[in-house]
Amino acid sequence: MICQYLSTLKLYVQLLREVCAYGKRLFHYNASVKTTQDIGKMQYSLLRENHVIEKGMSMRIPRKGFGQKKVALLLEHLRQYAQLYKNTDAAFLIYPLSTIAQYIQYTKTSGIDIPQIEALFKNVMSYAGIEERQLHPTAGIREITKKYIQEQSSLSFESLLNSRHSIRYFSPETPTKDILEYALRMAQRTPSACNRQSWHTHIFFGEEAHLLLKAQGGANGFEEEIPCAILVTADMRAFLSYEPMQCYIDGGLYAMNLINALHALGLGTIPLSCGFKQSKLDRMAHDFDIPQNETMICIVGVGCLLDKFNIAESYRKDINLTNRYHSK
Repeated sequence: MICQYLSTLKLYVQLLREVCAYGKRLFHYNASVKTTQDIGKMQYSLLRENHVIEKGMSMRIPRKGFGQKKVALLLEHLRQYAQLYKNTDAAFLIYPLSTIAQYIQYTKTSGIDIPQIEALFKNVMSYAGIEERQLHPTAGIREITKKYIQEQSSLSFESLLNSRHSIRYFSPETPTKDILEYALRMAQRTPSACNRQSWHTHIFFGEEAHLLLKAQGGANGFEEEIPCAILVTADMRAFLSYEPMQCYIDGGLYAMNLINALHALGLGTIPLSCGFKQSKLDRMAHDFDIPQNETMICIVGVGCLLDKFNIAESYRKDINLTNRYHSK
């Protein structure tokens, strides 16, 4: 009896140490803490702000003149970055400034003049020492076709990956259970720790899908365009005391395989993160009948593609910025 008590106490102490260790790292490295004092935190924050503008332009029918306050605020933050880090990595500014250049053109084409934003944009460009010829011509949005997606996704694995984009509006048709289950069976081939296959999926249609997406919050303004939502979770019961984060790894691997499977079958997808505070996750679990032992990983919005639609042309980093060799 005493040995069992000591074993349980040891387990609790071990798990408490994990919580404290993660909390310490979170307090030090989270992008909300001392953001401007760390170039990495600032860059990640600016990329998030930039993507809000890209998303706005890729809606089915964007509101004329949308996003002016957000663009102005982003430009202020870009100038602040230039003041702090232009001698360290001024090239980083090219991507968000390219997006804003496309936003200005897009807004003017819709008949809205934004002279204050144009002036602020030119000011930041000049201060950062960036010329217009350096901007990416493909930033912002791009029109794409269903035919192109279907052709590219069937050519090779590389073409499948390169042709996948987040889609924010779909045809009125709802994906059938047969095609969804086909994708689910394909995703079952995902590798998992010791083949425990801890993943689960909860599929919602119509109004229930819209309510789930509203609760998540990342599809504000276009949640009713999405006919189906798949919530991916991972079962915490599958893992032991020495692998407290493994559910996120297994669940994340499965979610990406599911997204690629849906894309390969000709459906459009948009992944929406569940990386929230526990209070929000608890509300979502209660409202949508998700067991407490399941950790929410992400929601995959799913729909049938239109013949033509717009996608956000999000620039990808060079692998030299994200890879490091540790041996020859």
